[in-house]
Amino acid sequence: MIKGNSKTEANYRAVMLDSSSSLKDFSQDRKKYYKKYILGEKIEDKDNASANMGRIVETLLMEPHLFDEKFYMSSCASTPTGLMLDFVEALYKHTKDATDEDGIVGRPMNELMEDAYKDSGFKIKYEAVVNKFIGSDAEIYYNEIRRVRTLNLTVVNTTEIAVAEKIVEQLRINSTTAPIVNLVNSSRYQVFDQMQVEGYTIDGHLFKSMLDKVVIDHKEKTIQPYDLKCTWSVENFYEEYYLYRRAYIQAYLYYHAMLHIASDPDSECYGYDVKNLQFIVCDSTNYYQPLIYTLDEGDMNDAYKGFVHKGRTYPGVGDLIAALTWCITTNTWNISHKNYLSNGIVNIKG
Repeated sequence: MIKGNSKTEANYRAVMLDSSSSLKDFSQDRKKYYKKYILGEKIEDKDNASANMGRIVETLLMEPHLFDEKFYMSSCASTPTGLMLDFVEALYKHTKDATDEDGIVGRPMNELMEDAYKDSGFKIKYEAVVNKFIGSDAEIYYNEIRRVRTLNLTVVNTTEIAVAEKIVEQLRINSTTAPIVNLVNSSRYQVFDQMQVEGYTIDGHLFKSMLDKVVIDHKEKTIQPYDLKCTWSVENFYEEYYLYRRAYIQAYLYYHAMLHIASDPDSECYGYDVKNLQFIVCDSTNYYQPLIYTLDEGDMNDAYKGFVHKGRTYPGVGDLIAALTWCITTNTWNISHKNYLSNGIVNIKG
C-alpha cells in the first residue's frame, strides 16, 4: 500500500530524522545545525520574497484547503520592503528576545527601535526612520508578525496572493508544466502531493522527506518525483538556486526516498523504476515561463561524490553523511573531522 500525507506538516516536521533541509544546513553552517537540530533551539530562517512566494504557490496549487493553516492575510495592501523590512524584522527579533514566557516585553520600545535601527543598515537618521515607521503599514506589519508568528503562520498580503494565483494559472496552462500539475488519479496514474517518506537510509543514516509531487505510472511501472521551485531567476536556475542552495542534496535524497518505496515488498509499486527528480521552476514575479529541469546519472553521481564548478567545491552527500555521523558520534561540533585529524594544522589552500 502506498501512503501519502499521513501526517500534518507540523507533525511531519516534529519527527526527529534528518532531511535534505537539515543536511543542507549542516553542509553550510555546522553551528546552525547543532543549535537547531541537536539543542532544539528555535532558529528562524529569514525567507526571501521568492521563497515566500514559493510557499504560497505550492499551497494554492497543491493544498488550497490548508491555506488558512499556513498563512495570515495582512490588512496591508503591501508589506514593507528594502531597509524598512530589515528594520521591521530586526525590531521583531529584538522584541521577541525581550519577551518573557508571559508575553511581557521587558525593554522600552525606544530601546528596541534603536537596536533595530543599528541592525537595519539605514543611512538616514534614526528619527527619520522612526517617523517613517510610526503609523505606517510597516508598523501594522510589525504588530501582525508579532501576533501570528507564534502560531507558525506567515503574513501575506493581497498583492502577493494575486501574483501567486497568476503563477498557479500559468503552471496549469503552460504546455510544459500543465501535463504534470493537472494530472489526477486514474486507473493508470497515482498522484501524490506532499508525499511523506520516513525511515529510509543512505550510508546507514536515517532520513525523512516530503516530496512536492510524485507520479506513479502503473502502466510503465515508473515512479517520477517532482519538486516545485519559485525563483527570481528561472533561466539561470542551475547556478542561482541548484548550486547556491545546494538543491542537488535534495535531488539525491528524494531519489532514494522513492527507491525505499520501490524496494518495499508490501508496496504496490514494488520493483518499479525510479526516475531522477525533476524540478518544476516558476518565476516569482510571473514574468518568465516555467521550465522543467532534469537530472541525468552524471548529476546524481556528482551529488553523491561532490564536484567542482567554476573553482568552487560542492560537497557530496556521501561525505556530508560521514562528517555528520562523526559529529554526532563524537559530539564534536566546533571543528570538522578533516581538521580534527590534522590536529588543527591546515594548508592555506585547503
